Amino acid sequence: MDKTAWFVVTSCLVLLGINFWYNTQNTPPPAPPAATAAADPAATPADPTTPLGESSSAPAAPAPAVAQEIASLTSRDADNNEVARFHFQNVGGSIRSIEMLGKAINSTKPELQDNVQLNSGAGQERGIGTLLFALSESAAPQFDSTIYSVVPELTHDRQVTLEGKLNDLTIRKTYTLKPLQGEDGDSTAGNAYCLHLRVDVQNNGSLARRAQNWGIYAGAAGPISDAERTNYTYYIRLEDNKFKKESAGSFKPFFGSPTDRLYTTSAEKIGWGGVMNQYYATLLRPTGGNEVHAYYAAPLKHMAIPGKPAGETEEGVEFGVGVPEFTLAAAQNEQAGGTHTLEYDLFAGPKLNLMLNGMTKEFPKLDHIMDYGIFHLISYSMNWLINIFYRCFGNWGWAIVAMTIVVRLLIWPLYRKSYTSMKSMSLLQPKIAELREKYGNDQQRLATETMQLYRDYGVSPAGGCLPMLLQIPIFFSFFYVLQTAAEFRGAPFIAWVTDLSQMDTIATLPILGYQIPINILPIIMALSMYIQMSMTPQTGDAMQQRIMRLMPIFFFAFCYTYPSALALYWTTTNIISIIQTQIIRRLPQPELHKQAKKRSNKKGFFERMLEANQAALAEQQRRQQQQQQRK
Repeated sequence: MDKTAWFVVTSCLVLLGINFWYNTQNTPPPAPPAATAAADPAATPADPTTPLGESSSAPAAPAPAVAQEIASLTSRDADNNEVARFHFQNVGGSIRSIEMLGKAINSTKPELQDNVQLNSGAGQERGIGTLLFALSESAAPQFDSTIYSVVPELTHDRQVTLEGKLNDLTIRKTYTLKPLQGEDGDSTAGNAYCLHLRVDVQNNGSLARRAQNWGIYAGAAGPISDAERTNYTYYIRLEDNKFKKESAGSFKPFFGSPTDRLYTTSAEKIGWGGVMNQYYATLLRPTGGNEVHAYYAAPLKHMAIPGKPAGETEEGVEFGVGVPEFTLAAAQNEQAGGTHTLEYDLFAGPKLNLMLNGMTKEFPKLDHIMDYGIFHLISYSMNWLINIFYRCFGNWGWAIVAMTIVVRLLIWPLYRKSYTSMKSMSLLQPKIAELREKYGNDQQRLATETMQLYRDYGVSPAGGCLPMLLQIPIFFSFFYVLQTAAEFRGAPFIAWVTDLSQMDTIATLPILGYQIPINILPIIMALSMYIQMSMTPQTGDAMQQRIMRLMPIFFFAFCYTYPSALALYWTTTNIISIIQTQIIRRLPQPELHKQAKKRSNKKGFFERMLEANQAALAEQQRRQQQQQQRK
């Protein structure tokens, strides 16, 4: 080698030597093993489940290849009917699934799941009640994979107690069915879907232990079958006494970077939190003074959904409630070390509005998970009426029909006034046509003369619109009731309508490679709406009349793929409107008479609107004249 090559080789060797010396001087000494570490409790060395990056001893035992069910609890309602069965597994000492039974509500559709299983598609390690460790936004949490076993002397038909060893910690979990009747004597039907969870953590080691960034798993949710809608899956919470919900889409916002999880320790007080889908919810409520200001949420990208072909999954969400930091004193002189207790109430059941409303004493604002939005008051009243009529008829379809009849009777005075006003408007159409022919080129004068014509004959242009405007919030209120009410799931009506929460499909028609469903109720709805509108006096110009003729088509397209309960409601509304119209036609019809002129300085809404319109037209004309002058 020449001198240059020798110089390069020598320089590399020298640099390697310097690097080796520098690393040996700056590497910290290895941490002492747990058995020889300082036993000062004030030091509170990190326990096996503190966040990554801190010193830790051996990790928890790995989970078995297949989790095993080791116990179950069956809950009954006040009539001694089985409504829910809680299945417990050895991994994590947790609830692997909750099976809905009886009236809690299963579908009669053969393509839907026979029995609803909450949390069943989350995976074997994700049982409700599992402890979460190392919670952070930078890495996935560690699920407690400790193997628990049943404590026989503390287990009976209303309680299951499981115990596991996590290194030098003993963890005991006690799940107890809540009584339907409280100490005050009041009954709470929703308690049939509730458990009380008590977690006792005891330190048996010679070192003090610190629990930091712990949590407890509240469950996962996704569509419960291939027929359920995914856009009703949320993680939810009551934060600072306000109901909040987020979907899986919140983790991949339209603006900003997507994230795999959320963990916050600075939240307002969490009253309760959990997950829900279209008809069911799973929630944890901290009790026993265990105030919580942290929660964990994440999307589940590959959640198994019953009814889908093998290998196909859906996106769901999962949620965990944070555990306040605590420290366990070390065991001394063969005496047990420090203990700490965590307590929670668990609700896992259907979204039955009246039942949830009766649980708000312990679960504040629990009825908000029905998600009625701005129509909460109307939706709640409609749901209340449907439940009353169901007790009378024993059929949810006939309950919807009876509720619709009541609503139509309540708005009967407005409907009659609307029809009378529209009839008067139709009688005025020839006179309005004359004004259009006379003042067609002067829109401002035409509007003035038209309003004067209405005043002369005492006709209100808004009179025919009020019932239609009133029906819009009623329609959307029932729409919200329908979308989240578990009562309708699997509820049959008549003949071919076997599930009010699904389309009433009787057959499918292959068109261009697609199977088009043939739904009967939306067809009946469109025909009845056309008949009802043909009986209504025609008002407005030709364009407005054409738009009104297209309304049955719009509603038919909207309702065709929605649950049959919506088409049933609107069909019933149309039929009652037809009957009411026939009754009104038999009554004395309005006649046009000029009204006596009244001296009043008070102007009506349309007069004020007309004046504003005239002022705007005058200002527009003035600007046009100024532009022409400048040109």
